[in-house]
Amino acid sequence: MFNSIQITKYTIVGLLNFILTFIIFTVLLKLIGISYLISLFIAWVIGMFFSYIINFLWVFKPEEKIVFNHRFIKFLSVGIVSITLNMIALNYIVNQFIIDPLYSQFIIMPFIVVFNYIFTKYWSLKNIYLDKGV
Repeated sequence: MFNSIQITKYTIVGLLNFILTFIIFTVLLKLIGISYLISLFIAWVIGMFFSYIINFLWVFKPEEKIVFNHRFIKFLSVGIVSITLNMIALNYIVNQFIIDPLYSQFIIMPFIVVFNYIFTKYWSLKNIYLDKGV
């Protein structure tokens, strides 16, 4: 059911994506002074494309060429639900507990990673044979 090599690769991509989005989020929030929700959204958009390309090419579909077809729409759908949940949780934690948005994001991230892995693997980038009903 779970492939340990795939999980390891997904974790590496997730770590790289986290570093990328964290840097973008931090620069936008702390250096440029953009609101935390807008900063998170911008970082997410950039991370979404990075993550799709690397996950498709290296983690889930290394035998295929990357295409932006129905799989990307499904991947994007998972991402939209994920960022929505992330933004709601971030806003809640920041406003209810008065915790800095940067630290709040660290609290939320493990839940988002698990959500993204499950829905990416089993829905948006699942095996092409399953896509065709074979």
